[in-house]
Amino acid sequence: MSLAHAPAAHAAAPSLARWEPLAAALCLAQFSEPFFAAVAQSQGATEPPSYARLAFVPVYAFLAWTIWRDRSRALSAVSAVPLVMALLALCFASTLWSIDGSATLRRSVWLALNMGFGLYLAWRYDWKALLNVLAASFVVLIVGSFILGLFAPSIGRMTFEHPGAWSGLWTHKNTLGGIMALGVAIGAGAAIVTPERRKLWIAVSLAAFALVLLSTSKTALLASLLGLAVIGFCMMIRQGPLAATIASSAVLVTIIAGAGIILLAPDIIVAALGRDLTLTGRTDIWEASARFVEASPWLGYGYYAFWLPDNGPAYWVREAVMWEVSSAHSSWLETALGLGRIGVALFALQLVATGMRGASAAMRADAGLWAPAFLATFALYTLSESHALQANNLFWTIYVAVAARLALDARARKHA
Repeated sequence: MSLAHAPAAHAAAPSLARWEPLAAALCLAQFSEPFFAAVAQSQGATEPPSYARLAFVPVYAFLAWTIWRDRSRALSAVSAVPLVMALLALCFASTLWSIDGSATLRRSVWLALNMGFGLYLAWRYDWKALLNVLAASFVVLIVGSFILGLFAPSIGRMTFEHPGAWSGLWTHKNTLGGIMALGVAIGAGAAIVTPERRKLWIAVSLAAFALVLLSTSKTALLASLLGLAVIGFCMMIRQGPLAATIASSAVLVTIIAGAGIILLAPDIIVAALGRDLTLTGRTDIWEASARFVEASPWLGYGYYAFWLPDNGPAYWVREAVMWEVSSAHSSWLETALGLGRIGVALFALQLVATGMRGASAAMRADAGLWAPAFLATFALYTLSESHALQANNLFWTIYVAVAARLALDARARKHA
C-alpha cells in the first residue's frame, strides 16, 4: 500500500505515488540537519559546517517541483494559515531594523523554504499518509543515530559536556532527546492508523523511546510520556461519556496536583528532572536577556540577529551568564528578542488557534489521536527551547504541517 494520499483532481502516476512519499520522508529528515551535525561533533564544533547547505539543494529542488505541480493547492494552503504567513512576513520585514540585516534576510529565506515544505506536507497528504511519511523519516534518523552511537561513539556520544550521553546524529544530547520524543508519539500514532504496518511503527516508537533514554534528557522523557498520555486520553474520550468523564477527571486532578507542586515545592519537580531551580542555567539567560526586550519592546532586534554580532547586546548576556550562549532557550523570549511584542502576539494567537483546532479534532478519527499529542509536546518545548520560527528545525516544520492540515480540514468542513 502506498504511503501517499493524492486528493488532487488529477491522480499522480503510479511511479510518482511510490517514490514521492519516500522522497518527502528523506527531505523531512534533512530538515533536522543530521549527518553534518555529526561531522561537527567529530570536529569538536557546536554548529554544522557551512557546506552543509549544499545538502539542501535536492530538498529545495523537490520542493520547487511540488509547488509548481500543485500550485493551486499550495496557494490554498498558504491562505489557510494567515497568521503563520504574517509571522514569516514579519521576519522578512525585520530586515529593515535588524542589527544584522544580511543574516536576517538570509535566515528568513531559509525559514520560508522550511515552512514551504511544511505546507507541502499539509496539502499533499491526509493524516494517515502524513503520519506514515513522518514515521518513515524517523526510521532514517533512528537507524543513523544507533549506528553512530554503537559504532562511532566518539561522534554519536558526547565526550566533553555530559560524557557518555548519546547525541546520535546531532551535536547535543538534548537535540537527540527532543527529536526522538517526537518520534515516540509519531510511531505510536502511525501504528494506530496503519494496522498493516503496525509492527514496524511500534518498533519505531520503541526505538525512539530507547534513544530518549540513552540521551539522558529528562525533558525529552517527560515530552515522550506527555505525547503518549495525550494519545491515550483521546482514545478514552471516544469510548463514551463515562470514559470521557473519567479521563477528564484524571487530567484535571493531574493538573491541580502539578500546579500545587510547582507553586509550593518547585524543587521537587526540578530534582525529578535532574536539574536545579535555574533549570540548568536557563533562568540566568532569561533574566539577562529580559532587559534587552524592554530596550526594544515592539519590534525586537531583527529575526535571528540578536545573538550574532560579537559586540552587540548578546555580549552583555554572555558576560552575565559567563558562557557562550547562542539561544534564549525559550521560543517566547527568542521571538521577543527577534520580532518584539508584535511577533510574540502573532505567535501566541496562531498557537491558540491551532490548539483549539487540535482540541476539536480529538473526537475525530483522522487527526484526533496524534495532532493534539504533537501540539502538547510542541507547547511544552516552547518553554525551554527556541524551536518556534527556526529555520531547518524539525519541530517547526512539523508544526507548520499540523497547523496547515488542521486549517485545511476546518475550511473543508465549513464549506461542506
